Amino acid sequence: MNIPRLEFKEGNILQLMDQLIDNFGGERKQGTYNLNHELLKAEIRYIELGKGVEITLNSIKFSEDYNVLFNGNNQKDRHLCYRFSLLGDFVNGFPFDENKVSKSEGMAIFDTAMTFETIMRKNQWHQWLGIRISKSIIENNFSHFLDYFGDVFNKEKTWMIYDHTPLEVNLLLKELFDLKHQKKLIPVENAFIIAKSSEIIGIFYERILSRKVLQNKYVHEEDLKALFKIKDDILSTFEMPPSLEEIAEKYGFSVSKLRRDFQKVFGTSIHKFHQNYRLEEAKIALAAKNRTVTEISRTFGYKSIAKFSYAFKKKFGIAPSEFALK
Repeated sequence: MNIPRLEFKEGNILQLMDQLIDNFGGERKQGTYNLNHELLKAEIRYIELGKGVEITLNSIKFSEDYNVLFNGNNQKDRHLCYRFSLLGDFVNGFPFDENKVSKSEGMAIFDTAMTFETIMRKNQWHQWLGIRISKSIIENNFSHFLDYFGDVFNKEKTWMIYDHTPLEVNLLLKELFDLKHQKKLIPVENAFIIAKSSEIIGIFYERILSRKVLQNKYVHEEDLKALFKIKDDILSTFEMPPSLEEIAEKYGFSVSKLRRDFQKVFGTSIHKFHQNYRLEEAKIALAAKNRTVTEISRTFGYKSIAKFSYAFKKKFGIAPSEFALK
């Protein structure tokens, strides 16, 4: 399928918005960029916490499928970038089959020296919280970060750390994107955004710092692209994924390399990653309180409610029937 491409050069948020303005126009005013173009609608709320620390709330919708390429920036002003998706997974490998599951929000951190591309699906809102921290701020003010994550600015090596968006982050993101409807004064909005963003990063850190590969997280750039295609493939259905051997053969990995590299990026095995996704999504669905436990069990691929209840309680420490009553 021939999908048109839109290219950006990585930089700070104002540089990225300037590229949008050059391509599509739009207006930047009082901390918000608004665009209403026939091809692209966008609203970006942005806060700069001093030079080198930026927070953005991004809402973007294309009128047709677009391949968006972000060309990495190896210069001194590069950033660590955090993305927390509420709608539409911003880091993905290829377009989903229309007949398969297409909802796979996620959380990620990476060095903006990395070049990557993603498919933005037509007529679908993509909403995510973005946080950028410059290389100089990390090295001068948060040197302890490097003790946990290793050499995050090694421009010879590619890495990304990815996790599912859990219920706790999902609810915080909904609060952030609902903020514009509350018509609060800008200083109040800014304080709210900063506080919730800090809470979200705290949850993300708590989940990923238990991983054993943070100091050896590097993968080849082409392998990283393939890993995200695998991620999209296995999350396109709630049925159990193929065997590790079948996936390795399909994507040109050895079994040992696939197991090792998938663990580096996603923090667990392929089959555990798939199960965790189903359970995280089931927890979000239960919290909405508009479907029964049985309906949710079937929706997320569990043929037996007993197996669903066992897996849910093992992961979250509470039975789904009890959680639904909270």
